[in-house]
Amino acid sequence: MSLTSQGGRFVQSATPPGVINFGLGQPSPRLLPLATIAEAAQAQLSATASRLVLQYGTLAGTADFRASLAAFLRAGYGQPVDADELLITAGISSALSLACEVFARPGGLVVCEDPTYFLARGIFESAGLRLTGVGVDERGLDVDALAARLAAGLRPDLLYCIPSFQNPSGVSLAPERARRLIELAEAFDFTIIADEPYALLHYGPSGPGSLAGFEAALHAGVDSDLKSDVDSGRVLSLGSFSKILAPGLRLGWAQGSPALIERLSWHGALRSGGGLNPVIAHIVHHTLESGFLPGHVASLRETFAGRAQALTAALRGALPGLELQAPEGGYFLWLDLGERLQLAEGSPHAAALEAAEVRVIPGQRCALDRDLSRFVRLSVSFYEAGELEEGARRLAAGLHAARRTTSPNE
Repeated sequence: MSLTSQGGRFVQSATPPGVINFGLGQPSPRLLPLATIAEAAQAQLSATASRLVLQYGTLAGTADFRASLAAFLRAGYGQPVDADELLITAGISSALSLACEVFARPGGLVVCEDPTYFLARGIFESAGLRLTGVGVDERGLDVDALAARLAAGLRPDLLYCIPSFQNPSGVSLAPERARRLIELAEAFDFTIIADEPYALLHYGPSGPGSLAGFEAALHAGVDSDLKSDVDSGRVLSLGSFSKILAPGLRLGWAQGSPALIERLSWHGALRSGGGLNPVIAHIVHHTLESGFLPGHVASLRETFAGRAQALTAALRGALPGLELQAPEGGYFLWLDLGERLQLAEGSPHAAALEAAEVRVIPGQRCALDRDLSRFVRLSVSFYEAGELEEGARRLAAGLHAARRTTSPNE
């Protein structure tokens, strides 16, 4: 079988020939719309375009781009979104770093879901922040456990969550838990940073929307005498074009109440350098105005849904009896193998998977305080359905080989 691969000077993660790497949380090369981006760049940066697009950009992003993005998000989320609730960012990682510096005190505490996106930890640690975890189950963050810890004296500056098709577990935050989480943020004075790159990649007819939009809906009916208490907002949702268009664009958005967006805009880097990535934003604007992006996102939903279905069925066939929750959106499948994996270099499990030419993200890499060594994260974003099915067979073969190595009498 000829496998999807990538390499060379442009990519962060190369794929060794012949290896199926379930750890790649990025789109297949064939899903990157190079011709469309080239057409958009030609249209937006032609000889008749304004030279001022190359100047320092407006702080929040141009009003017309934010208006187009708001219309796109209203349709995609099924929620009201206004342009003044948006600030254009250089992607979620960059926005998360800015948010840490604006909404947390030096040395402050961040509560994270456990498991969580494993590379977020480095962003918080680079900002000098401390971390603690609260568990996740099939309905998202365990808000009861969080409430108990807050009542016992926990005082975070930030709560970081991935409420839609969570990385790595694939679960979404239940609405009643989202409501209570926002109430806790108001009662205990912390900001919720919602990392939402997958919110538009639902497999069904509709998705959960953004947590910032959910908060706005909660507050829409608040009595006018109380509005001053909630207008500042507690939820900053971070979105990205990386998962719905192309990671190399390094473009995204922050969504929140106008007051919260205003606070974010006072970061010194924005005041000094102007708006983030204005030239790329100008190019991406064309994909919105031309109507390309909504159709492209619909196609991605169909593609990823088919891949997730194929991988889920293949895993159930190759590894019968394992606990497996099929994802309803996003990139990831969280597999409970029912046994602890030791994937340190040279361990039997690592050697067996390497021999089977398959790679995974160990669950323990996504853990903060829990033992998640029996889990692995598998991505459906990079490989085609047939390749994912082959990957499931290789994973099963590697696990069986490791068991024979560690239990030779079986």
